[in-house]
Amino acid sequence: MIQIKAVDAENIWDVCGLASRQDSLAAAAWGQPCCNAVFLAETKFHPHMHPQAIYSNHTLVGFFLYTRAENQAETATILRFMIDDRFRQKGLEEKALEHILHGLKIQGVKKVALMLGEADESMKLRCLSLGFRFTGQNGRGEGRYELEWQP
Repeated sequence: MIQIKAVDAENIWDVCGLASRQDSLAAAAWGQPCCNAVFLAETKFHPHMHPQAIYSNHTLVGFFLYTRAENQAETATILRFMIDDRFRQKGLEEKALEHILHGLKIQGVKKVALMLGEADESMKLRCLSLGFRFTGQNGRGEGRYELEWQP
């Protein structure tokens, strides 16, 4: 069972300890750190960013960060989605993403954008299977995938 919880004082160190092989690839490509701690630090300067921990059966397995501005409440952008390497290939990525999308839809979100690094081919395929469509790349080489729900 997937649960989503806010990153808080009780779980922040555990969230920072999550790691993904994709992080080291991104860091090497851009010459900068790409880990959950950097994303968490960024949220302190941007109140529209929402850091969330992903649990499976009460075990921390991943992290995601999304933006949702007040003046554009119907749109959310997932800037970071990761499942720790220890839990990959167990079907948790797709289950977690489905759970996240369901939660956003309940909150009134009608359009979700997801940013993915070039190296994550399996995640790209998962997104496409869930109805996302590729809409281009941003300036950092990440692919942008969008999903829109019709009323």
